[in-house]
Amino acid sequence: MGKNFYFKHDASAFSDAKLMSLIKQEGMTGYGIYWIILEFLRMQREYAASYVMLSHLSRRANTSSKRLMRIISDYDLFVLTDDSFYSPGLSERMAAHDRVVSSCRAHGRLGGLAKSLKISQSVEANALALQRESNHIITSLKSESEANSCSSPEELLRSVAEMKHETIWQEQMAMKSGMGLKFAAHFDALLLAFSTYISLIGEENSIPTVNDAKRRFFFWMQSADCKQLMARLQKQEEAAPDPFRFETLVDGRRTYCGMPIVEGAPPRPAINAVWDDDGHCWRH
Repeated sequence: MGKNFYFKHDASAFSDAKLMSLIKQEGMTGYGIYWIILEFLRMQREYAASYVMLSHLSRRANTSSKRLMRIISDYDLFVLTDDSFYSPGLSERMAAHDRVVSSCRAHGRLGGLAKSLKISQSVEANALALQRESNHIITSLKSESEANSCSSPEELLRSVAEMKHETIWQEQMAMKSGMGLKFAAHFDALLLAFSTYISLIGEENSIPTVNDAKRRFFFWMQSADCKQLMARLQKQEEAAPDPFRFETLVDGRRTYCGMPIVEGAPPRPAINAVWDDDGHCWRH
């Protein structure tokens, strides 16, 4: 683990108007949760995270998924997309940091090349051949490890994303699903529901390889929840938009972003809507 995962922290952050509003409503605990979220985003690829990770993150922050979602959505500190969220401030800082790192690497390669030119041609040829062979072995081992390892929730999501490129396997799943050609059109929605299910039951670390993820997906397809979801997706093409399209059905219960929905609540109206227990309504 040679990489140094850090990010710049403004000394005046405490005086930021948005953070002052957060502290007023959530207290210093909410302020601490905000920085936990930033630290988590710093470790992610492209510094953004899927909503599927909220239940995992809430456990790490020792808070509820509901409070976590409120901090992400209510104080204009994060940008929410259809399937992920990110901090614009962190993204800007890391973009500048990444440019500096890339520049240093480029200069380092030039310096290494200049030094290598001082070596005799015969020694240099042998050294380069040995280096290429070593790099090939290291790359092969790294690729194999990355393809098969799924020891953390983040790696599970990457493994699930790789399933999108398994065309032959997708064709097999399409035949077994009974949806035929329509399976491809709804495959992303099925993958998202599958990832949410694994996260909610807390078994992200029980799927060590991509093949295990595919095998687990096959068995999940046999569940009543999945069959209901597939039936609902098929109906969407023939009727008006499904009012429950911003929710996920898990073990027969309505959920959103890893959190259960209160029984009798109306359909969630938007991707960024959050349930207000006090007002007994959706807020967005």
